[in-house]
Amino acid sequence: MGQLLSHPLTEKTIIYNSYSTETHFQLQVPQQQESLKPQNSGERRHRHLHLRRHSHDTKPCDAAPSASKGANNSTLTLPKEARHIQFYNCVGSMQGYRLTQEDSHLVANCESQLVVKFRNPLNDDVVETIYLSVFGVFDGHGGDECSQYLATSEQGLLKWIKYSFENHKYGSALSKADTNESNVRCFKTLQGLICQILKDSFTLQDQDLHGHFANASCGSTAVVAVIVNGSTLYVVNCGDSRCILSSKSKCIKTMSFDHKPQHIGELIRINDDGGTVSLGRVGGVLALSRAFGDFQFKRSVAYKDSQLNNPVINKKFVPWAEAQVTVEPDLLVHKIDYSRDEFLVLACDGIWDIYTNKALVQFIKYHLTLGSKLDDIVTKMLDHGIARADSNTGVGFDNMTVIVLILNRPGETLDQWYSKMKARLEREKGLF
Repeated sequence: MGQLLSHPLTEKTIIYNSYSTETHFQLQVPQQQESLKPQNSGERRHRHLHLRRHSHDTKPCDAAPSASKGANNSTLTLPKEARHIQFYNCVGSMQGYRLTQEDSHLVANCESQLVVKFRNPLNDDVVETIYLSVFGVFDGHGGDECSQYLATSEQGLLKWIKYSFENHKYGSALSKADTNESNVRCFKTLQGLICQILKDSFTLQDQDLHGHFANASCGSTAVVAVIVNGSTLYVVNCGDSRCILSSKSKCIKTMSFDHKPQHIGELIRINDDGGTVSLGRVGGVLALSRAFGDFQFKRSVAYKDSQLNNPVINKKFVPWAEAQVTVEPDLLVHKIDYSRDEFLVLACDGIWDIYTNKALVQFIKYHLTLGSKLDDIVTKMLDHGIARADSNTGVGFDNMTVIVLILNRPGETLDQWYSKMKARLEREKGLF
């Protein structure tokens, strides 16, 4: 994924989304202006540094509590007064030893969250307004075109998530009218329906990408966290980026699993489509088995109806989910428990080459115990990662991008969350 340089590029981009009522500002420090002193001596300066400050009397955006206790599994309820659901977060990225930065990220939260009109077939086809907070990390390869496209709100994944929710054609297995229609796929649970809709958004996005990059060799992994109405977390993963959830009492929940060519299920699919795996890579080239783009490994997939209906084309096409490199994601669902769940970490494989799941959570919690803020923690995380670079193993030479997402209670301020976490961690360590 890119070429190596003879010296590290340790310039970082830190985006600290504390959603302050103060004016948001961006601070950039070019190398030739290193003599400039920071406004606050406690600030860590980088060549590219984006900070969004918070004050002690900051009031969060109008936060929406989770679904009411009386709601059943077939409805998505939200108080009428709820306008924005916010989750504090910090994004950090570093080019590292690569010639180019091929990662990108996506944050749709608070005012920028997705608001969609969703026809709920499990609730008598009532059109419900639901709020989606979306966070994603995209690890590009063969260039940054694909990953950058995915992160663009106007034409990227957000567009297709919204489209899939508002234009789905699915029915309810609990309704006789829907089950009698053989061409309508029906679902018994709301979670199953939403999982299928999110899968559809990945397929539609890949079809869109084919129109732009069909003859290009670029591609991108994706790990996306979608929080529905502030209550239910859906993690959608395609490739070898990863998401983990940290909870109370040192609990770490893996929310995604890497898609590698040597895994037996992936290997069978690749071989069935005429592909091979050598040196742990598809065709000896690609070190992962699911991704957006990479259309040189999807020649057997029909992306246009004309390909299927054209009698001149004497070729057997396979479903998109059966291609050598497929865009079909895996999904895991988690009901958020604000009394236990603490934060999510989404990161590309450049981070996971350095840290294990447990080590990364311990790293974050250790610095929270010291009273460090998210921007400093993410900065130290990236610095530690580049310091671990080993030319013998290749570890630490990749682009690095990470999102630390706080699962704060509705209405809870960032300072309150920091104080709660510090006290909890001190108790867990037996410090008092």
